[in-house]
Amino acid sequence: MCISYNYPRVQYSKKPLNLLKPMLSAILFLVISGCAKTQHHEETGNKFSPPTKLPSSPIALIISDSATETIKQLITYNNHYKNSWTARFYMDSIRQAYVETSDPALSLNGVTQSLKKRFGEVRNYQSIEQASRNNSPLIVILDIKTRLINNRSSEPESSLSLEFYTPDGHYLGTVESNIKLSLTPLWTNNKRAQEIVAEIRQQGEIQQQALELLDQRLSKIPTE
Repeated sequence: MCISYNYPRVQYSKKPLNLLKPMLSAILFLVISGCAKTQHHEETGNKFSPPTKLPSSPIALIISDSATETIKQLITYNNHYKNSWTARFYMDSIRQAYVETSDPALSLNGVTQSLKKRFGEVRNYQSIEQASRNNSPLIVILDIKTRLINNRSSEPESSLSLEFYTPDGHYLGTVESNIKLSLTPLWTNNKRAQEIVAEIRQQGEIQQQALELLDQRLSKIPTE
């Protein structure tokens, strides 16, 4: 997930802002972009077949390198809107919307809770080999891909997948979910702050929807 930042010129009336220096205003104008009104909503179908049956518990959870990298990038994104000097140019409600919809732990915590609800116990390991040495009857690898609003993308997306393996590394199947939105530019038409906040919050909503869909699909798999 490549994340870069848009630093919009915060303007909610036709009067020019006199608090920004001309050069800064020009720079901010050049990099304005974002996302807004939903044009398309897509939930892609499964690319892989889910397992036909799974052991009941416990389950060994391994976080993929890709998921780890996504979480790191979300931390950077989240910290930017919390602490960067450019964040002060946003209204508090807008900045808070960015912060609250980029929780780095949201997907990981949500998937872990779904696994606990389904299998009872979840143990964390670094690799399949490590999990196998600890006699885990079922191993699952979690992958997370999250794309949020930035100055190059108007298509926030949340993709989750769980790959299941036996202790000897035999592949059992994959459960996945993917929610994607295609949006129009956010910082246009002198939109009110309330409209902008509501639109930013859509990137949080798709993450929740992806979690709910994954949970639904996981619940349909019978356990031994």
